[in-house]
Amino acid sequence: MTLLKQFLKLSQEARQLRKDYATYFRAWESQKEKSERLKKENNNLKNENQKLKKENEELKQNLDHQTEVKEKYQGMIFKTNQKEKTKKTTKKRNRGGQFGHKGTSRKKPKHIDQEKSVYLSHCPDCQNKLNHSNSFYERVVEDIVLSLNTVVTKYKIERQWCSGCKKEVHAIPKETIENSPFGINILMWILIQKYRLRLPLESISACLEIQYGLKIEQGSIVKILHNLKKKFGPKYEELIDEIRKNKIKHADETGWRIGGQSAWCWMFSSPKSIVYTIEETRGKGVPQKILGASPPGVLIRDDYASYKKLDLPQQSCWAHLIRNSREKAEKENSSKEMKRLDKTLKKMYTCLAELVGRDLTPFQRDNFYQIYKKKIEKIIQTEYLNEDAKVIQTRITNQNTNLITALLYPNVPLTNNEAERNIRKMVVTRKISGGSRSDEGAATHAVNMSIIQTLNLKKESLVSELQKLLTPAATRYSLEKGE
Repeated sequence: MTLLKQFLKLSQEARQLRKDYATYFRAWESQKEKSERLKKENNNLKNENQKLKKENEELKQNLDHQTEVKEKYQGMIFKTNQKEKTKKTTKKRNRGGQFGHKGTSRKKPKHIDQEKSVYLSHCPDCQNKLNHSNSFYERVVEDIVLSLNTVVTKYKIERQWCSGCKKEVHAIPKETIENSPFGINILMWILIQKYRLRLPLESISACLEIQYGLKIEQGSIVKILHNLKKKFGPKYEELIDEIRKNKIKHADETGWRIGGQSAWCWMFSSPKSIVYTIEETRGKGVPQKILGASPPGVLIRDDYASYKKLDLPQQSCWAHLIRNSREKAEKENSSKEMKRLDKTLKKMYTCLAELVGRDLTPFQRDNFYQIYKKKIEKIIQTEYLNEDAKVIQTRITNQNTNLITALLYPNVPLTNNEAERNIRKMVVTRKISGGSRSDEGAATHAVNMSIIQTLNLKKESLVSELQKLLTPAATRYSLEKGE
């Protein structure tokens, strides 16, 4: 019995060992599969890591290229106000009026609104009583009236029936626009403060409250500006059409921000109109959209590539070319080739400016065009050895005969300075406000700014012209009782 018990005991232990072995073997197989899976995943991660490294290198190269492009066009977007001093021995100019400068004084007003006689009852020093005299001198003083009260008008507008149209009609009171709680004078005041004086909304709101006791929140001012943009819509389209038809057009662009994102402000102008548009792109589609297909006239622009494929003659800006040439020629390590090229370009520009200002016949224009075309080809074909001269040569190669288009057409300028002056208004606004908060705000700013700056360009009375634009046509039939 003892042996039997021992046998049974050993048999149970053997079964338990087999069970443990099976359990451990299954666990080992599971760990082996997991190890192989992890090894495979590790290999995949290594391949992905190598792929990411390769993409990172490509992105880094692309970033370096974009940085070079940014530095190349930085002077065209944000121009510095500081000029590099090339000569330390330059004599410092004294501040204020220079010797021999003829002084000027303020002109007296052309009209007098009121006259007042002023005298003293007592001496201001010893308080002795004074008598009147027949002697006097005149002093003309101009002043404004502060803290004017707003005029609140309650209109009772008749609801009338038109038997011709078979509908109800009503009058629009004079000096108001439909559905606005504010009169035309307030609307004009806000427009002038925002787009002519370029004040921020906070300052406009504060001025209204301080000067007139009228509290209008910034959000309400924004709503007013959006409504005015809709009212100015037809006039904005007229400005675009006028620029398309005009024989001389200017174009320029500058950086903008919409909701913190990069965008572009485009400016198109003629001698009579200015149009701004704010877009998310700096591509060729924008000038094609504004100027249309095959517009007449000549476009004066800088050397930005988006204008090249427009179907009209183009005049490249000499001011940009001369400025870049001068900067390279005045550097300490400038080459002799670059200095000679700079002198050649300055002399060529001086001669071209003199020719463009003359009244030439078509034969003379074509003759001079061929002469200067050969001069430009000579510069392009010259084998320069120094890099600074090659850079300017490349710029001239890209512009080519666009530099002398003005010879073929009358009244076409050689520079795009007019566009630079017009877009400067938006640059100043961008520095003050930082851009626009939304696409709607950008569109409103572009339309309203176009209207105000066009009126300013024409040198007409801003107030009277705005009154004409804001006065509805139907008000000519609007009468008040007693009229």
